[in-house]
Amino acid sequence: MKKLIPALFALLLTVSLTSCKEKLYNQLEGDWNVTSFEVEGFEQLQGGGVEMFAIEFDDYDSADKEGDFSWKISYDDGSSESLSGTYEVDEEDKVVTFNFDNPLSASYDFDLDLDGDELSLEGNLDGSEFVIEAERD
Repeated sequence: MKKLIPALFALLLTVSLTSCKEKLYNQLEGDWNVTSFEVEGFEQLQGGGVEMFAIEFDDYDSADKEGDFSWKISYDDGSSESLSGTYEVDEEDKVVTFNFDNPLSASYDFDLDLDGDELSLEGNLDGSEFVIEAERD
């Protein structure tokens, strides 16, 4: 009996750890600093016209299958803009869909690669190929 209790505990621990794999949408939640932002292969940060780009993913509502997001962009000329809306995550295909509010009022799919605190998004927005690399803030 003394040997059975530790074995059962180890089995329970193994099952709980493997069944608690964190969902992709939970891993996205939080603030991200964009480290590289390419449009049609041309870098926009570090002298390309964009001074700062940050993305925020608010808590994802698994019942509604969406969360809120915002993109905050500051330009070299001192102007800035904020784009926001809701996002949806396709766990199987590793795609995030951004449903932008005004002024874009459209939805765009981005392939998603998430490795710990490093995020990569690749997609087409208004006919231009975007590649966004970011690190968790």
